[in-house]
Amino acid sequence: MTTIRSLTRGVLTLAAAACLTTLPAAHATATVAAQDKPKQITLGDLDPRVDAKTVGAPYDPCALGWEAFPAEVRPDKDLKPRLRAPGANDVFRTGCRYDNGAVSDITASPEKRGQLKNFFALVVWAKPGEMKTAQAEQPGSQPHTFGGKAGLIISGTNKSSNEPLCTGIIPLANGTAAIAITNGRFGTDTCSVVKHVGEVIAGKTP
Repeated sequence: MTTIRSLTRGVLTLAAAACLTTLPAAHATATVAAQDKPKQITLGDLDPRVDAKTVGAPYDPCALGWEAFPAEVRPDKDLKPRLRAPGANDVFRTGCRYDNGAVSDITASPEKRGQLKNFFALVVWAKPGEMKTAQAEQPGSQPHTFGGKAGLIISGTNKSSNEPLCTGIIPLANGTAAIAITNGRFGTDTCSVVKHVGEVIAGKTP
């Protein structure tokens, strides 16, 4: 069984405490500038086995929608989340990526011009036994209750972008839900956003 040491492989990098793959490093080697940009994928391009219904997930990470997030971090226009196919080392079976980043003011200094202020989230589901959920197994984690379900919160910093990062892990009656958010765009506490989304998931699942 693998520990949660990184949240995605090549899609986002996480703090040492929070992860969802078997990567041994504190973060994946990808950088936000070069490799954190997701590929343009349509549902028809994906292996159908990553579909929430097909893998037997008790909720659909993509169907949650931006309504599951606090109003202050939602996009002004319709930015549809993208189905995230798990990699070979990922410990989830289906996932969805939400992006609402923004480019900084072009009047800024040359070194800052065009810098991306990130806001992205990965919401996933893992089959029973695939993801470790005990506090003792997740360094730096703290207990948190999501809608009556005992889970974990892991806060940190995305070392590639030096932005706040937070992960929530929620054991369900069937498998485990997890949310990881990197937030350099909004002043809202990143873990409070994770908790908000976790409450929504907890309310939709046994």
